Amino acid sequence: MAYAHESPWTVAQFASDMKQSHSHYFTQESEIVAFLGFHQVCDEIEITNIATKIKGRGHGRELMKRLIEHAEFQEIASIFLEVRASNQEARLFYEKFGFQEIGLRKNYYQSPQEDAVLMSLKVGKTDE
Repeated sequence: MAYAHESPWTVAQFASDMKQSHSHYFTQESEIVAFLGFHQVCDEIEITNIATKIKGRGHGRELMKRLIEHAEFQEIASIFLEVRASNQEARLFYEKFGFQEIGLRKNYYQSPQEDAVLMSLKVGKTDE
């Protein structure tokens, strides 16, 4: 199962998102064993979904590497995401790529209700 809790998105929401011009999905292998969805607007990327069918095979790591390479090529300044506060495994995964916690969204997730930790990765040159 790709999500520890029920998917936060319905099939209809995924289908609608895939039709948006700012939405992109990377998949791994011909059978979808992992995917990473993101929105790209101007010089920012927001990861909307990342999931793997079976953990521990490196699919998520490969997709994240592809995203970062894409961001560097597109001269993206930052990549953002939110993750369940209790999802230590995912938070450690993101930290290995250099993501840092930048904030908290109270009661962001439902089923069960939980805070979201906001994380970001500076990718390209910024004016800061």
